[in-house]
Amino acid sequence: MHRMKNHLVVAGLTALAAPGVSLAQDASSTSTRALGPTPTAMVSPSSQAASATTSQLLLSSIPGLPESMVPGLPGIVFEPMTGSSGFDRVYGSPNGNWIITGTVNLPTSDNEVLLVNGVLVQQEGQPTSWTGGAETAGAIETRCDVNDSGDYTYATNTSGGSSDTDEYVVSNVGGTYIINAMEDDPIATLPGASYGSLLGNPLILADGTVGFRTDTISGVPATEDEAMILGGTLLLQEGVTVPTGQVGAEMVETFDTSDFWATEDGSSWLVQGDLTGSTASDDVVIVDGSVVLQEGSIPAAGFEPITSSGIGGVHMDDGGNWFARGSSEAVGLGSERDWVIRNGAVVAATESPIAIGSTELFDDGIFAPCFFLNVGNGAGDYVVGGVTNNEDTLLNGVLVLNGTDVICRESDPIDLDGNGLFDDDAFVDIFGNDDAHLSDDGSFIFIVIVKDSMGVRRGMAVLEMDLGGGGIGTNYCMANVNSTGVAATMSASGSTAVADNDVTLGASGLPLNVFGFMVTSLDQGFIPNAGGSSGNLCVTNSIGRFVTPGQVQNSGPTGTFSLAIDLTMIPQPLGTVSVMAGESWNFQGWYRDTDMGGNPTSNFTDGIEIDFQ
Repeated sequence: MHRMKNHLVVAGLTALAAPGVSLAQDASSTSTRALGPTPTAMVSPSSQAASATTSQLLLSSIPGLPESMVPGLPGIVFEPMTGSSGFDRVYGSPNGNWIITGTVNLPTSDNEVLLVNGVLVQQEGQPTSWTGGAETAGAIETRCDVNDSGDYTYATNTSGGSSDTDEYVVSNVGGTYIINAMEDDPIATLPGASYGSLLGNPLILADGTVGFRTDTISGVPATEDEAMILGGTLLLQEGVTVPTGQVGAEMVETFDTSDFWATEDGSSWLVQGDLTGSTASDDVVIVDGSVVLQEGSIPAAGFEPITSSGIGGVHMDDGGNWFARGSSEAVGLGSERDWVIRNGAVVAATESPIAIGSTELFDDGIFAPCFFLNVGNGAGDYVVGGVTNNEDTLLNGVLVLNGTDVICRESDPIDLDGNGLFDDDAFVDIFGNDDAHLSDDGSFIFIVIVKDSMGVRRGMAVLEMDLGGGGIGTNYCMANVNSTGVAATMSASGSTAVADNDVTLGASGLPLNVFGFMVTSLDQGFIPNAGGSSGNLCVTNSIGRFVTPGQVQNSGPTGTFSLAIDLTMIPQPLGTVSVMAGESWNFQGWYRDTDMGGNPTSNFTDGIEIDFQ
């Protein structure tokens, strides 16, 4: 798998005798956020410096901008921001196709539109193709989806038909509309049952298969009338399905709106919902039929049990990586601690640096949940949005890529007219809650509220940022699960060009606060339980260790670390060597761990191969 800039974690070490390797400790290394009143504070001059990455304006509700005109509706503009009006959450596909709903300045029966890649495909109050134009579309559900082929799906009700048959989930595949579910139609996966009046949460796979949620099903007991369906498969049913992995043996009871995700090939899926048990332990995240998080019991790795209603936004990317944010009780502190997790490993937490090497910390003193966004892609990259302890409250909202780079900050300037200058008196005010999509090539689309230099809000903007897609390296070899319950992984970012001398290695999914370092070789290998460890050594022959001062790392409170390496000084048993163009080098993380009995051991990440040019 090619990755963009995913930096990794390395866990605790014990001395490990393997060919050419020993593991010694180096003691010297050790949105929308809730909308408040319109701000009146002036943007500080320091905040007007450009971010490292600039953005392109796709859509806007700021009056007077060309991007505020609704495509396909001459003379109609997106509704100027008044309360909750504007753009809803953006969804997208791995290759960068995107889909979004928004409101326009028309009567409420006609003011919602659906856009795919900026093209109008459906308007509320207008005829629907799947009814032959006999019925018009009603409100369009925020949750919609598009695949790499540009096929899309959404849910709506219609007018002009029977009130008992006006709810639909539809898709447009290859230009042809398909009815995937219709109120009162029989459910193929539930013989004798029919779809009820609530249909939603649609998603679409690469082959056009559609998944969705159905509620108020008829023909079954009222305690069993909600289900999640993917194509011809019944994934979960209220009052029937007992997910594995949970503490207890409860059945599913309800499913959260919009929290249904799947990879493009349908091999992995995620649902958030409730079980039938106590309200203190019923909120769960289910991945592929198994509970991976549970309120009050199954926490993020290394944290205390999740607090009541402590699971927030969830997400799954096309690589099958799953995300959630939430809060746990902080032992000895008498308060909650917030976190974002990826595949069970914490990648961001309150009281922790916002990025590697930063002294600025995530902090929930102003915004209680702290985190408001977590999204990833199939290349292994992810973006976390959160609030920090920055003394300037006009600068304390940030978006962070892979735990290493702040890509956008509250009060950053915005180039509205695309002239390459920040001369539009436009600045980021508030980020949208979960309002973002990250494609595999690094295209990042997100939604913000825009303010002027006096702090007056001007409207909403849908922005696209190029984060530099296609990380470097190919992962290989299999890592064993460590004491966190997940396997640690390697990543690399930068350039494969030797002349650039720009490579950063990363490790993630490791135990918290443990030491580790990177090893490297020209040769790949596979040595199970090397030197009595709990992991697999994936390099062989001449193995070098990055153990000079500053190179031994600590995984800290997020279970990750990264290391920028010098390609002119790659360690080998007899000294350092320079990487030459045409060579392929292999890298792996080695870290301290504990076994199932709590005994000290060590473990390894998977390997990553980088082909240099």
